[in-house]
Amino acid sequence: MFTGILLYQRFSEYELSVLLSVLHQSDKKVIYIGLDEQVVKGEAGLKCVPETTIHEVDLKMLDSIVLPGVDDFEHLVEHQELAAFLVSAYDNKRVIAAISSAPYLLSMSGLLSEKKYTSGLTVDQRNFLGTFNEDNYVETHVVLDDTIITAKGSAFIEFAFVFGDRLQLNYQREWYGLGGLDI
Repeated sequence: MFTGILLYQRFSEYELSVLLSVLHQSDKKVIYIGLDEQVVKGEAGLKCVPETTIHEVDLKMLDSIVLPGVDDFEHLVEHQELAAFLVSAYDNKRVIAAISSAPYLLSMSGLLSEKKYTSGLTVDQRNFLGTFNEDNYVETHVVLDDTIITAKGSAFIEFAFVFGDRLQLNYQREWYGLGGLDI
């Protein structure tokens, strides 16, 4: 089984850094999924070539999906193909994790309507977008609600650990030099 990493223009590379390391340490297979076949440029300029697309990936080979945040997600607002992909991927078994602004993508897809969540988006931004259930918002770094993981962008290390633990991956937290950090 693979973890699918979604790549879209202006994704936040740093939010994936520790998560990719955790996946690598545990020998977890990864596949990079684009919205289309185009080269994707992250917010810091890293160019990435998706291995497949949301239209072509075989969901049966994925046990998890990760959505990085994006510094300007106007091109993803109401992205119907992405929303349809996320809806088809959600089966209450597959772990779906979104960090920073990416919980919006889960919200626009209807996947957060009954889930507790957090986000890097402010309450004003969430209200403006009009897809979030504010009653389920939790003011914390990372929220795990069954198979959905959400996090603030600054909590990218905790996000990686919660993801790794939820998938029961074998990795070494101490390798990240966090000492007594209890997460």
